[in-house]
Amino acid sequence: MLLNYNPRLEVYQLSNGQYELLSGEPIWLAEINLGIGREISVYQGVEREWLYWYDQQGKRYLTPQEEAKKAQEKAKRLEERLRSLGLDPNEL
Repeated sequence: MLLNYNPRLEVYQLSNGQYELLSGEPIWLAEINLGIGREISVYQGVEREWLYWYDQQGKRYLTPQEEAKKAQEKAKRLEERLRSLGLDPNEL
C-alpha cells in the first residue's frame, strides 16, 4: 500500500536575518499583495491538490480556463434572457 504523503504548504519570510515561518492559509504575502494557498481541484480529469493565488479577502483568483468558462456561462444566460424577451441575439 502506498502512503499518500502531502506535506503542508510552508512559506518562510526573511526578517532581520532570520527566516520565519508564515502561518495561515491562504498565506498572505504582503510584499506582493497576494495570498497563496491550496485547494483540491480537477484538471483534465485528474483530481489533485493545486496552488492558487488569493486576494486580501481570501477569495481565490480564477484560472484563465475558469474565467473563460464563467464568461461563456454569462453569455449563454444573456442569450437566454434576450430570447425570453422575444429578441434574437444573432440579429442585434
